[in-house]
Amino acid sequence: MPLSEKKKFLNWIKSHPDCAHIREQAMNTEVTYDPENPNSSQIIKIFDTPKHKKKNNLIKKIINNLWVPGYKLRGNSYSDENYENQLNQTSSIMSMSSIFDMICNAPILFYLTKAAGLFALPLSLGYGYMLLIMSNKAGEFSMNRPKGNHATANFLLLIFFLMSMIKTLMSGVGIDLVSRSGEIKNNTAKEFLISYKPIFEENDIAYTDLLKSSTKECERLVSEQSKLNPQKRGQRRLYNELQEKMFKNKSGLDSSDPRKLIENNLSELGPCLKKDLINNINGKNSYDNKNSFSITNKLKDNLPPISFLYIFQRNQFNDIFNGNPLIGSESNFEFYEKNLIDKNIEFNIKCVDKLGECQKNVEWRNPGKAINEASKQFYAKIFNKDWGNLGLSYVGFLISILLSSTATILLYTASIDKRNMASRSSLMQDWREDYFLELEEEDSNE
Repeated sequence: MPLSEKKKFLNWIKSHPDCAHIREQAMNTEVTYDPENPNSSQIIKIFDTPKHKKKNNLIKKIINNLWVPGYKLRGNSYSDENYENQLNQTSSIMSMSSIFDMICNAPILFYLTKAAGLFALPLSLGYGYMLLIMSNKAGEFSMNRPKGNHATANFLLLIFFLMSMIKTLMSGVGIDLVSRSGEIKNNTAKEFLISYKPIFEENDIAYTDLLKSSTKECERLVSEQSKLNPQKRGQRRLYNELQEKMFKNKSGLDSSDPRKLIENNLSELGPCLKKDLINNINGKNSYDNKNSFSITNKLKDNLPPISFLYIFQRNQFNDIFNGNPLIGSESNFEFYEKNLIDKNIEFNIKCVDKLGECQKNVEWRNPGKAINEASKQFYAKIFNKDWGNLGLSYVGFLISILLSSTATILLYTASIDKRNMASRSSLMQDWREDYFLELEEEDSNE
């Protein structure tokens, strides 16, 4: 390019509307002009410190880590207004994705740090902030792809994408832990109750072996007796003897309590009387069983699964949860207690106060179990297409997917842009120095 053309080019920059962005930056930049300086690179010296190079206070650094400025995605050798806008959009989507995932995953991190007690909240926030910085830095450094650095840039972009996807996979679970905490606990309790078969559902047959032997002997005696004719004098005595033997009650004992009569006077009772007494007991058992079954079914229908587990399977409840789910319950449990305890069915509504747990709402004993159950239930609903019961967690899950994938695409697109390569090229700085040096030579010749 002839030297005279260089000045034309500068005049074009001074007047053309498309160069307003360059002129604005130049007007706000402080320089020194020393034409006598033997070092050509020092003739025009920029001593103004760009905003992005000024030292920031701690709060400003935290804000910049949360919301990455667009200029951090490029180098310092070249920029233009359109590219600056593109980088601002890219950094906004990347920052929005990281912040959204941090918010969604906060409940998970809080559960994992619960063992720290009062420090759980600051610890969980600290871990969340560290993950956000790691994700944003991976995205920021993936933009640096000069010649020979493409593999590293691609690797860092992959790291950004994988971190985003992992956080995305847990985003819906984190929202569920907050919005559906009670439902997750009750569904977990319900799983353990599916296999619950209380003893009153089985046929409670008392004295099984004694009933069989007594029935067999009674039938034998009845068979012998049926062969006799009590109308005939010679057979009448034998008939009466068999009758007495079948229903023998030697001491005329009171039979109002069949169980007590059998247990205390077994040898003094005839086989047919034994059979009738045992059948009487089993008839009473059958009634009690049906009554107990009806009571527990009523409780099962009216109580949350976690309360039913607390009452009927306390050991299982204590393995999974802490606290007392019966707080504030209006059910009159004492009304059912006597019937069920008399049938040797576990019915425990008492709470032994240990560390004040009787006055606490239900909490998970193991935070890992809470996260595992929430994940299992969330993805089970997705696989079963149970959209109606997913609600807010599904919306958050979809938003996280869209933000993560969009941020990855925008980062890659911006990184392979020629303007990104130019912004990191040292050739641009060398060309600028040579250009101004030639302008100086032209002025001196004139």
